Amino acid sequence: MNKQQNKTVVKIILSIILAAFLLVTGCASTNTGPPLSKDELKKLEEEIELLATEIYINDSVMVWKCGLDVLSIMPEGVFKNRAVIGALSVDNTEEIARYYKLPTEEGCVVIGVMDDYTAGLVGIRQGDIIKEVDGKKIKDSGDVDFEAGSSSTVIVERAGERLSFNVSPKEMPYVRIRLKQTSKINAYAKFTGIEFTSGMVHFVEDEDELAIIMGHELAHLTSKHLPKNISVAALCGTLGGLTGPFAPWTTQALYAPYSRKNEREADYIGLIYAHNAGYDIEKGAALWKRFALEIPKSRSKSFLRSHPASPERILRVRKVVELIKSGKNPMEDLIHN
Repeated sequence: MNKQQNKTVVKIILSIILAAFLLVTGCASTNTGPPLSKDELKKLEEEIELLATEIYINDSVMVWKCGLDVLSIMPEGVFKNRAVIGALSVDNTEEIARYYKLPTEEGCVVIGVMDDYTAGLVGIRQGDIIKEVDGKKIKDSGDVDFEAGSSSTVIVERAGERLSFNVSPKEMPYVRIRLKQTSKINAYAKFTGIEFTSGMVHFVEDEDELAIIMGHELAHLTSKHLPKNISVAALCGTLGGLTGPFAPWTTQALYAPYSRKNEREADYIGLIYAHNAGYDIEKGAALWKRFALEIPKSRSKSFLRSHPASPERILRVRKVVELIKSGKNPMEDLIHN
């Protein structure tokens, strides 16, 4: 056996001896308090999982209901219409099935119902498993689809019994609104729709504040900021490339004012959307003040290059509220490009 092999063997033996020593001395000297029962630990883990599922459901329903409210007042033609029944359904995962005490089988589970939409009026409830729509078997939430202008038959399973409901879908502007489970406080518009983080949902104090954020993100879409952003960003990138080592600063200097303009426009239009949907937009002042105080980076120079400062946003809320209280309709001044 050569020297290299001898060294390897010695290292292995020493590692085994060290591991055994740590195991024995660690077990002998550690004081972790009273012993924990595996059954107790498992029970508590299950309770926490159920609570986490409940929070996810409540957050999803809150965002969904707010989205429907604000979308219902959208100007004609800004979004494609879609037939909805006012029921939010998700895939029948193990967590959802456990929460509602359902069998884990094909179908999607209703987790939210709007009382004044057809689903709520005919008696569809949270916890129902949608099994069929107009004779089509439903495997997951992606299979649920309705046609405007005609009634549909929905078969649900409830407590082991199959029930049939006739629903009359309502055609309305539609944008996909999703909840992303992360502690980051954010919401953003994308080509595929709008995404809220659970962190943002927990940051706002009520549905009025949530509606102000919802209106802001929808305003990005109605004002076509995304296509403009891509075009301007590409142009800034090209010009930035001509400046060599100064490209990052050049691009930022050119693009930031444009981005700020979009954010100001989305703030203004979003407030009007939220107001017209019946929400109290005066609460926006408290929202932006809390944003400034609890998220220090929102006051930093790098943040303010792309977003208006919180004081400016607070003043904008107050000005729009004054316009509305004076009897003027700010919506009449809006022009969608």
